[in-house]
Amino acid sequence: MKKLFAIALTVVMLFAVCVPAFASTTITDKTANTADANIYTSTTPEEGFVAYSVTIPANTEIPWGKTKTPFTYSVKTHLELGKRLTITAVSNGTQEMTNAGTDKTLPYTFSKTNDGPVVDNLNYTTETEVVDMNRTFNINIDTAAWTAAPIAQYSDTLTFTVEVVDATPVAP
Repeated sequence: MKKLFAIALTVVMLFAVCVPAFASTTITDKTANTADANIYTSTTPEEGFVAYSVTIPANTEIPWGKTKTPFTYSVKTHLELGKRLTITAVSNGTQEMTNAGTDKTLPYTFSKTNDGPVVDNLNYTTETEVVDMNRTFNINIDTAAWTAAPIAQYSDTLTFTVEVVDATPVAP
């Protein structure tokens, strides 16, 4: 029994001596020597670190008669490797601004700022994990719609949805 206890105690002492060798390296000789130290980042952001923010204006005024009005929002991301931010904006479903006191409407469409085609809904996915930029699209009201609507205040609500998604792999 004493021998078994002595062997177990010896093994425990050997493991106890090995721990400092993994924790640090000490150079004590007076000649030049080297030692390696590994550094690495945590994958858990510090408290208060924001992974993304999308700043959307609460109100955008469209001047009466203007056929293209830019709508700009800000996107800042700092995401995990291989993640992207997807932002979608949709109208109330009709893409018509309404006048609260009447049944009058003013139809509109969306388009990209580079005179791209008209789109029903706006979809944007960041190309990289780290982004700091402004995004802009147009709200279009054609001249015929302006001419057909009596002058009044018309309004609608755009609903933005923001989510983190996996990056789409690039095909070889």
